[in-house]
Amino acid sequence: MYSKVDICNLALSQLGDKSTVENIDSPTKQTEKVLAKWYDISRRAALKTMMPNFAITRDLWALSAETPAFGYKYAYMYRSDCLKILGIGEADNPSTDYSIENGYVLTNILYKDGLPVRYVKDEQAITKFNDSFILLFSLLLARNIAPEITESMTIISNLEKNIPVKTMEIMALEAQENKPIIIKSSKLLTARRGLKVGVSKK
Repeated sequence: MYSKVDICNLALSQLGDKSTVENIDSPTKQTEKVLAKWYDISRRAALKTMMPNFAITRDLWALSAETPAFGYKYAYMYRSDCLKILGIGEADNPSTDYSIENGYVLTNILYKDGLPVRYVKDEQAITKFNDSFILLFSLLLARNIAPEITESMTIISNLEKNIPVKTMEIMALEAQENKPIIIKSSKLLTARRGLKVGVSKK
């Protein structure tokens, strides 16, 4: 089982640094202080980028007593643990329209039991992290601490070049576990949106 320290030491290894740290919750060494500063922001960036299955969740968001001044009828309170909304309402409903503004999700639909949202959660429990996520997390952490830990522009440049490639590889593997969502549509809805409807020739 991995720990915060393990992930930090992996990040140092990505830099070619053979030293290790022992504690970032109560850091004493300069390296530990740098890692503590960048740990959470790097974790959130990795979660938002990769959108790993273990961090995807569904929940009902509460309706707010506040109402939008115009444009939408209802406002729902944005969850503080949400990093990225993946969908609202039924997955196969392309007509769901919403806007995220000032800590609220605005829609024209009233959900009495709460707004059904599928989103990437700010997951902090390391016990839920899989190997693929830990690899990406450590890479992003290494990139973020590199300017303060190493003076090698070569190492920093190599990280910048390799991270996009590694990210795509990791995300491709993660995506294989979920089947794609097929959005249902109709000729009537398509026509209403001003899109062309294909007509077969006989």
